[in-house]
Amino acid sequence: MSQLGVECISKIKDGDATAFQELFYAYKDALFGYACKLCRSSEMAEEAVQEVFMKVWINRQQLDPTLSIRAYLHTAVRHCVFNILKKAALDENLRQTVFRLQPLAANTTEDHVNAAELQRVKSKVLDMLPPQRKLIFCLSRIEGLSHEEIALHLGISKNTVKDQIVKASRFLRQQLEYLVIWLFIYLVI
Repeated sequence: MSQLGVECISKIKDGDATAFQELFYAYKDALFGYACKLCRSSEMAEEAVQEVFMKVWINRQQLDPTLSIRAYLHTAVRHCVFNILKKAALDENLRQTVFRLQPLAANTTEDHVNAAELQRVKSKVLDMLPPQRKLIFCLSRIEGLSHEEIALHLGISKNTVKDQIVKASRFLRQQLEYLVIWLFIYLVI
């Protein structure tokens, strides 16, 4: 990083609004372009860039003048865009709008391919679970066994069964959130 950059970050850290303005104008266009590439929405990109700069100013005391501010800003924008997309993907109104825009006529070949792909993804995510946890989860959710039946069948306590199902559900939910984000990005493109 150049000496000017180090000085500028040091001034921002000390609360110099002019130095912050200099930083903003130096990086705002590049960050906006980067955010647009990630989310394909100028509104979301603008929101992400504004949020990142707001957080930089609010948390300016934590800035390290010896580190690359460019890399920091790009990473912050990427995280911010993904958080915005995650919120948007989980928003009920947005989901309804996206599904309403889907064509009503069914393409059975495409539907079969999509169903097969969805099943493949579900299997891959389930395979990421530890073997015992996967077995317990499948016995509960796929076979429909109760916690007590699983505990008797495997010779473990009901609390262990419950704990493993909670952990499996949390992991699967997290993985599906990532998939929803990428599906949303795919639909926006």
